[in-house]
Order: sequence, then structure tokens, then C-alpha cells
Amino acid sequence: MSDTIGRMTEKKSPRGLIVSMFLLALVAAAAIAFFKYYEREKPQVSFLGDISTFGLTKEVQFTVSDSRSGISLVAITLSQGDKSATIYEKKFSRLGFFEHNGPKKLAETVMLESGAFGFRDGAAELQVIVRDFSFWNWMEGNETRLTYPVTMDTRPPRIAILHSTRYVSPGGSGMVVYSIDDTVAQHGLTVNGHFNPGFPVSGEEDNRFVAFFGIPHDTEKIDKAMVSATDPAGNTGLAAFGMILKKQNISPDRINISDSFLNRKIPEFAQVYPQLNGSLAEQFVYVNSIIREENYQAILQAVANPSPLRLWQGPFARMARSSRMAGFAESRDYYYNNEKIDSQVHLGIDLASTRQAEVHAANRGNVVFADYLGIYGNTVILDHGQGIFSLYSHLSQIGVAVGESKEKDALLGLSGATGMAGGDHLHFSILVNGIFVSPLEWWDKQWLQLNIDDILYGGKPGLRKF
Repeated sequence: MSDTIGRMTEKKSPRGLIVSMFLLALVAAAAIAFFKYYEREKPQVSFLGDISTFGLTKEVQFTVSDSRSGISLVAITLSQGDKSATIYEKKFSRLGFFEHNGPKKLAETVMLESGAFGFRDGAAELQVIVRDFSFWNWMEGNETRLTYPVTMDTRPPRIAILHSTRYVSPGGSGMVVYSIDDTVAQHGLTVNGHFNPGFPVSGEEDNRFVAFFGIPHDTEKIDKAMVSATDPAGNTGLAAFGMILKKQNISPDRINISDSFLNRKIPEFAQVYPQLNGSLAEQFVYVNSIIREENYQAILQAVANPSPLRLWQGPFARMARSSRMAGFAESRDYYYNNEKIDSQVHLGIDLASTRQAEVHAANRGNVVFADYLGIYGNTVILDHGQGIFSLYSHLSQIGVAVGESKEKDALLGLSGATGMAGGDHLHFSILVNGIFVSPLEWWDKQWLQLNIDDILYGGKPGLRKF
């Protein structure tokens, strides 16, 4: 009898093992399903930028994410007292019992028109609700609910223009002085679409701001000159003013390109720009046009973040004991074998002295560029503050490094013939917020006194507190 029972037990063992394995698999599957579909990780919410204030219009950028089950709902509501307005809402549907089309991450930008909601200036609340597709909470999903206190501010800043340059020439410089009755996030002057940032006139108790500007050499007319100021709520105040453009006529200059010049210069450029090909004349045109534009973009990058402090004082110094070889905004037609091959404009003044003459800082400033720069050759750029920069090129040697501060007359390097230079000289330029302007005004003590210092400092030559 015992043998019979033993044989019966042996026969049942495989079936019991299968049942046990099935139960274990079922438990494991249930655990996996619970972990996947009943997860309790809440969605994440983040805003880009300041959302503490809302103006008439406000750009709201936010990102929501849920890496486990995906997003099912995003709702953003602005409320004040008994008024409430939904400024954003997006729902995602469940495709099947175990499937959904909700994203793991959603980044959106919403332009909020607060004026349409009828809210008054003062305190309000921004509420954000985000849910996911988890089966938790009776299939309602995990929910993140956040409330942010905000301030409604729909009044734009008021700008008072205290002074503006009246007459200006193509290639000339000017400034506008203004005050603002509110704390603002950004302000400055836009002339014909080009923005010039504004800066405090001084570090003293002075509520005035100044924005320097340059007029491109080829300007035909001034369509619009407008000071703008945008507060943290996104409200923008505007104040327009007029200027009179005094046009100048400059006759084009003819430059003959010789084979000896090409044989001397093209190898220099080929070391830096291996993409050059074709005849020497074709390579010259490529450098003089395409590389010239690349060089200008590099200059714009170097002058993109000016010091907010005015570092310069008094007139800018001209290279000592030098004679002028070429003027600002001279139009140049280039000829090879008596055939016109290119046209460009000379955006600086060429000064010649002795070979490898010392080149000194025209005024106090910080070195923001010191390197080889294509047609300009070895180049140094100084930041003099509040958008004013000076450029020194064709140097044979550079004696400074980016980040150094230099006083007026400090040695920067030696003149030379690097880049698109036919002989040893200094190419000197002044830029105002990325616009090449005539250095003649900045060399002129009387022009600076009458047009800048008398207005800003009551005749005192650029006194300021650092």
C-alpha cells in the first residue's frame, strides 16, 4: 500500500511543479503590471523665466514630464477674486485599456493676453494641474497641483526723452538720454531696426540712462528712432524722436590687384582657409567677400556683450606720428588685368608710420579679441564700455590677451601687413554696438565735449563713479 501511495505522489509532482510555476509567474506578472500601471510617481512641472508678474501680454514657457506612464492632462488657470480664466489646457486620450497617446515630455510656449480677461492690477494666482495615465487613484492617475502667487501689472513704463542727437551723418554717431519711471528688465534705442542697449549714465544717484548709436555708412534715411523699455511683467513703453540725416557723397576708389600681391597674400590666407580653390584672382575674391563677411560676424560676436560702465574718458587717441592712407567708408572697386572683379567698402581709417610702429590703446578698455582675423590679419578689439569698441588690425605682433584691462596709451602690439594689407600700416576702426562708424568724431575733443560730455556731465569730462 505504501508503495502505491509513493508512486501516486511521484506522478503528481510534475503537475504540482507546473501549478507552482504558473502561480509564481502570475504573481510576477501581477507585480510587474502593478509596478507599471499603478505607479505612484507624480508628473514634474517647471517654468522657464520669471512668472511672478503678468502684464498686458506675457510669454509663458513651461515643461511638464512624466517618464513612467505619460501625461494625460495639463491645465493652467489664472484667477483673481471671483474671476478665473484657463490660459492653457490639453488632454490626451487613452487608446485602449493598457495603451495611451500621452507624451513623456511636453514643452510649450503660451502668449497670455491678460487684458482680455478683465483682471485688475494687483495680486492673483496661477494654478497648474498635471495628471498622468497611471491606474492609481481609481484610474484617475497621479496628480501634481501647484499654485503660484503672481502680480498683475498692466501699466507700461513711461519714458521721458531728455536729449537726443538732432543731426547725424551716415557713418556718424549719436546718443539719446532718457529717464524711466519704473524698474525695467530691458531698455534701449532702436534705430532703423538695430537695437542699441541703454546703460545708466553714472553710478551716482542718477535716474538717467544713455544709449549710444551708430548710423551705417550706407543709410539712405532714418525711418524710425524709438526708445523702448520693458518691465518684468512684459509691458513695453515706447518713446519716439526724430533725427535729420546729413548725407555725404564719397567717390569710389580704384585698386589694382597685381600678381605679386596675389602671390604674396593668397598663401597666407590658404593656411587658415583650406577651402580656397580656383585661380589666385578667384581666391582673392572669395577672401575679400565671403571671408570678409565671416570676419564681420566674428567681430559682432566679440562686441556682443559690452561693459555697462563707461571706461573711456576724453577723446580717443590717434596713432602717433602717422599719416592717413585711406579714409572711412571709401568705396573700393578692385581690378585685375584691367577687369573689375569685386567691390567693397573700407570701414576704418588706415594710418601709416614707420615699419612695425608701436600701436597703443586709443582709450581705456578691456581686451575682448586678440587673434588672427582673415582680411584684418592680426587684430585686437577693445571694449570701452556702453557699446563703444575700437579695432586695431594688420598687426605684425599682438602684445595683449583677451580679458586684460588696458589704460589709454597702453601698448597693444606692432603695426604690420597681415591680412588684406599691401604694406605696413594700422587699420583703425570704431564700432558702436556693432556698427562701424567714423573715427574722426571720436578723435575730435570738441565733438565729444559738445555732443556727449556737456550733455551727460554738465561740461565735466566724463566724471563717473566705478
